[in-house]
Amino acid sequence: MSAVVEPRVDRRVPWFEGDVPAEKVPEKYRLSRAFVPKSRYLDPEFLKLELEKVFTRTWLMACRLEELPGVGCFVEYEIGGHSILIVREGKDSIRAYFNACRHRGTRLARGRGRVGSLICPFHGWRWNLDGSIRLVLDREEFVPRSDDDLGLVQVRAEQWGGFVFINMDPDARPLLAYLDPIPRIFAPFQFEHMRYRWHKSVLLPCNWKTALDGFLEAYHVAGTHPQLYRFDKSNTNIASMKELENRMWAPTTVYERHAHYSSVGPKKKDSAKDPANRGTGGVTDERLSVALSVQYIADDMRGLENERSWRAAEALKTAEVPEGMTAGQYYMQLYKELSLAEGYDWPDITPRQWAEAGTAWNVFPNTILLPNQGSVFGYRARPDGLDPDSCLFEIFSLDQVPVADYDKKRDFQSQFFEDFREADLGEIFTQDLQNAKEVTVGMHSPSFDGHRLSEEQEMTVYNHHRVADRFLWTD
Repeated sequence: MSAVVEPRVDRRVPWFEGDVPAEKVPEKYRLSRAFVPKSRYLDPEFLKLELEKVFTRTWLMACRLEELPGVGCFVEYEIGGHSILIVREGKDSIRAYFNACRHRGTRLARGRGRVGSLICPFHGWRWNLDGSIRLVLDREEFVPRSDDDLGLVQVRAEQWGGFVFINMDPDARPLLAYLDPIPRIFAPFQFEHMRYRWHKSVLLPCNWKTALDGFLEAYHVAGTHPQLYRFDKSNTNIASMKELENRMWAPTTVYERHAHYSSVGPKKKDSAKDPANRGTGGVTDERLSVALSVQYIADDMRGLENERSWRAAEALKTAEVPEGMTAGQYYMQLYKELSLAEGYDWPDITPRQWAEAGTAWNVFPNTILLPNQGSVFGYRARPDGLDPDSCLFEIFSLDQVPVADYDKKRDFQSQFFEDFREADLGEIFTQDLQNAKEVTVGMHSPSFDGHRLSEEQEMTVYNHHRVADRFLWTD
């Protein structure tokens, strides 16, 4: 579904049937044209509303299937005051439960691990992996209750693309309908055939939405990442006026629940996302321009590109590019040939599919996914307790695996860092995360009342708040 503009003169605000009328939103939280008031980030009461009405009623990406490799494996997902256990109950069955003993409310399990049954660490009550009660110690001493009444309370758990999503609302629409149109658009990228390369979590001194906002648009690239299109990647000095004239332009597209931006080339250029159209400024050899662009992302970010795309880029540097092909097109051919020769599937993605996939998607409410051939980035943000100026921010890289390894189990460990500067995230991510504190300090200034957004390149940020209002101000 594409965006529908409300029929008012000179207004670009996205509007869909079912959106909340402005007058139903308290004035201090009310959106206006390309404007988001700062109280939606700084007010503790607003955070409480989000925890109560948004996170309990939307589909949340909780883990990857590979984190549940065998029967009895579990992952704990925490959001606000809620703890949810996602459990592999059977070979082809994943379940989720509120992580609370039916006796006195004790948390049953923490973090991740593998169990034969779920045992309360306080009094020893036990449940089977399917949530049914297994043991009530001295049951004859309690007021009679049925086994059904003593079973663990389920949370909805559904899957897409190798991810497990949970939803605390038993009446929520099915996951695939909620994600629409993402499953269709992402199908050629085969997320289900990817596995973690790495996953790192950090605490950030900012609102959880501020953490996401920094990755929901590419308008910040010229200011935050000036080195991206330079030959000298170590040159992080402020962009020159000439560089600003040739900066990447990244228009946004909004849907009923989700949104994305697409980095398409110099400002206002009539083009769409194309993996063959990449390069590094100031390099006259087109082969080297493309190769350096690929390899910098691979080396610095360690994701979105992989070791095969790095080797294809290296081969391109000295290759004879066939007549009628650009260096970028030949790079994609080299990457394809290398992948097929080493046992990887290679879905052919059409120009239309590349254009529709865009660069980065906000999967409402708190996940961002960046699709690419053979490698993907993902970001997830969660409030840190009830402090609106603190959040847990996660970054993960997924890489495609060979066809022969689709069913192979892996031992994977996530990493947590209280200080992002200790996480070895590379130059680009470090530049992004350094903004978190600066944005927060500035937002608390009495001179700042809210975000004034580009109607072309920052509507992903606005759209998040528009969608949130659907949950915040309706019963």
